[in-house]
Amino acid sequence: MDRRSLPPWPLAALAAIPVFVWWLGWYPGFASSDSIDQFGMIQSGTIFDYHPAAHTLYMGVLSLGGAQPGIVTLFQLLAFGGLLAYAAHRLIAAGVPKWLAIGAAWALGLSPAVAPTTITLWKDVPFGLFFLWAWIELLAQAVSPKLVDRKWPAVRLGLALAGLWLFRGNGPITVLATLAVLAWIYRRRLRALLIPLATTAISVALVTGPVYALADVSGSPIEPATVFLPDVAGSYNAEPETFLASDIALMDDLAPLTTWTGLYDCYDSTPLLFDPSFDVEPVRASPGEYRSLGLRVFLRDADSVLGHRLCAANFLYSPAHPEDAYLHRPPYDIAPNDVGLNREAISDRAFSATDRLWRWAEVDSRLWLTWRPAILILPALAAIAFFAIYPGKRRFLIPSSLFLAHTLNVAGTSPAQEFRYAYPLYLTAALTILLTWPAVAERMSRARPSNSP
Repeated sequence: MDRRSLPPWPLAALAAIPVFVWWLGWYPGFASSDSIDQFGMIQSGTIFDYHPAAHTLYMGVLSLGGAQPGIVTLFQLLAFGGLLAYAAHRLIAAGVPKWLAIGAAWALGLSPAVAPTTITLWKDVPFGLFFLWAWIELLAQAVSPKLVDRKWPAVRLGLALAGLWLFRGNGPITVLATLAVLAWIYRRRLRALLIPLATTAISVALVTGPVYALADVSGSPIEPATVFLPDVAGSYNAEPETFLASDIALMDDLAPLTTWTGLYDCYDSTPLLFDPSFDVEPVRASPGEYRSLGLRVFLRDADSVLGHRLCAANFLYSPAHPEDAYLHRPPYDIAPNDVGLNREAISDRAFSATDRLWRWAEVDSRLWLTWRPAILILPALAAIAFFAIYPGKRRFLIPSSLFLAHTLNVAGTSPAQEFRYAYPLYLTAALTILLTWPAVAERMSRARPSNSP
């Protein structure tokens, strides 16, 4: 076969090889206390929905009932490679050169942040892969507008959006916001959205209905009011005099006021919310009261709430790492456990090579380059602004609607500076930036003097 005729997608798919090397060295992958908790559920057969039950069931099926967790992470890296191939195909159709589309895929595969995250037993990984899939389907519609009227592309988009809905608690926010923007974009042909909308709704209903019933899923997801308790803490620490006695009584039911002040940190709310003295049961018992508390606090002290959110979302827009903050990454070690999650390298050479890369990337002075997602998110936002003002490229606002919706979602709901929250944005930001190439190439061709006499 002529080398020039080789399709680009296999070369893009091979970008998963570096991730596979990590998998060989860190088998079965990275795991946190949440992972251990979920595998405990899988092995006991008692599944609660405070971790997304769809993710727990997904890991249970792939790991053969919890016996082979490495299959889960292997599946994730293979799906990652497949999506990179699909993305390269769609990017080239959009006017991105083959070498650039393939190079971007390899840059993601070689990233010291992307590779270990992709082999982590976290819900954020399949969520990020569903997010990348949805972005690619929207890009395909932007490049080929007739696809929006075809059944299978619409079904694929609906399935990807259903994955976003099911695999993270804040996923529905991104899905609904994206569908709202798409409804405006396709306002003259709303029927085109019926198939993806129906596919999403039916898929979610089937999983949360019959599938959850068969698996005997119990409990409920995290109460949304809990997510906004750090906003209340931010306001109380900034302007305590604005709080009414009834507000303080609600706060005191959760934790002593000394906890609200002593453990509050705008960069990381987890020490506050997960302190032993902090009891969220009253929130579950009376969610309406705490939702009202959060709304009252925002309406009367919006500047403190927004200040808290800007601080919490610092990792999204600031490449510089604050000295008094910690950017959470996959834990280096797997904590001792009795569910069989233990590190057993398949290849010592693979571990040695990737361990050196891990330690090099962990140095605080390099975090802006190796782990801080702002290094890609900021240029991607600039690219989206460019699409908005460049008439010939406004079609790229279709996939960008998903990116913007989730960026705002992460900024508004993240409790801490954690790379995993930005993992889907990191993947799609790199690809969004590439979409500026067609416009740049077009301008360069116009500026190039003609050789004709």
